[in-house]
Amino acid sequence: MNIFNPRHFMLFLTLALFLGNLYPAQAAQNSYKIEKVADGVYAALALSGSSATSNAFIVDLGYYLVVGGAHLTKKAINDLITAAAEITPKPVEAFVLAHHHTGFSFVDFDFPPGKNIIMTLETRRSIKQEVRQIDGQITYFQEGLTLEGTDRSLVLSNIGAAHSSGDLIAYVPQSKTLFTSDLVYINSAGFLGDGQLRQWVLALEAVSNIEADRVIPGYGPVSSMTEVIAFKNYLKDFLTEVLQHVENGDSLYSTLKSFTLPKHRTLPGYQIFSSGNIERAYQQLSNQ
Repeated sequence: MNIFNPRHFMLFLTLALFLGNLYPAQAAQNSYKIEKVADGVYAALALSGSSATSNAFIVDLGYYLVVGGAHLTKKAINDLITAAAEITPKPVEAFVLAHHHTGFSFVDFDFPPGKNIIMTLETRRSIKQEVRQIDGQITYFQEGLTLEGTDRSLVLSNIGAAHSSGDLIAYVPQSKTLFTSDLVYINSAGFLGDGQLRQWVLALEAVSNIEADRVIPGYGPVSSMTEVIAFKNYLKDFLTEVLQHVENGDSLYSTLKSFTLPKHRTLPGYQIFSSGNIERAYQQLSNQ
């Protein structure tokens, strides 16, 4: 006996479409590649061409999760939450904002309501200058802050002015995992245009003394302290070369025309960022 009823089927289909629009299924995130680096610690590596332009992290403290990063668009934030939900059903209770670049009001603001947003004092000051403001609970600190969970801890430290006006690093002592955000670029010349370059080198000197087996950088793959030191050495060589031009009395135009750094010129991003990076360094070293 045929029990198929076209009217019932059309009613079911209409109801399914209506509910699907009302409660759309959450699409898989496409901003980050998630990589487990230790128990309860995950790197969220920004995918090229996606809404994420900087790496992030996810840490399971025991009862809840903490995620962090920078340059966080609304989609990047939502994709981080989606990625966390694919790892564990535990809630994301706090977001760590590693730094903020003043003038960029379309990133670092669209956090979900009811969550704690943690940042350095300098980043809080930078956020306050924007036309938009974060709608949520903000915790900021001047030197350091430790989030102690039942399974592991997350130690946050204010590095001060370096890549930005107030860079934050995050460290999980139980697994010796360090998140540096854009303080460190792996296998890249990096964008130095908003940095305090002399302080940046000093910050990298301090960071390179941290006992870390795994490093999640702002750009590039999960690495080790060896790669951190390599980026520090590149930055020192870059500043030394610019300083030589300044001491020789070369103009900015002359420096841009004749600047060369053969040892590092094959680094990805070297040609793209070179002129802006040189100009930033020249201006700062000329005014020392």
